Amino acid sequence: MNPDEIDITGQQYLIQLFEQTKGDSTVQVSMYDIGDQLGLERDIASTVAQELMGYMLVEIRTLSGGIGISADGSQMARKLIGPGASSGDEFSELDEAPLLNSSGRQAVEQIASELKNQAGSLGLDFDTLTELMADLKTIDAQLGSSRPKSAIIRECLRSVLTVCKNFGDNKISDRIRTLVGS
Repeated sequence: MNPDEIDITGQQYLIQLFEQTKGDSTVQVSMYDIGDQLGLERDIASTVAQELMGYMLVEIRTLSGGIGISADGSQMARKLIGPGASSGDEFSELDEAPLLNSSGRQAVEQIASELKNQAGSLGLDFDTLTELMADLKTIDAQLGSSRPKSAIIRECLRSVLTVCKNFGDNKISDRIRTLVGS
């Protein structure tokens, strides 16, 4: 999706949500609080949030207006903010803690999102593509958990790394290597 497809109010709303959640998809905030900070009335804040949900950039968490930013939303907000929006976490290393921390979560979400976007254009054979998608689904399942396991994500990323070697995207391969510490 192109950032130009979102109107200026939607862009401001997404950036505000990104800043409030620090890009962490596990953090929940009120759609109305985001709207208040932008000077929007409740019904307009709700409409903007729903529009962003339609683009899969925002996720509904509660029926009373609790929302969170999705991995794609976080990535889009970084594009909207421009260089310097990235905290460098995508080049961080997963620590040895049993559970994934928020900076590790952000880095994994960004890499997984990029891989999903590129999967169809990699020219992989069916079996290799199936393997890649299974690893990405496992990563998604862990990221969807309230207690994502670092060891499971690390092993999935190592498996993805073997596939990445075959399609020659050194940038993602280097980031994954840095992330898993190999």
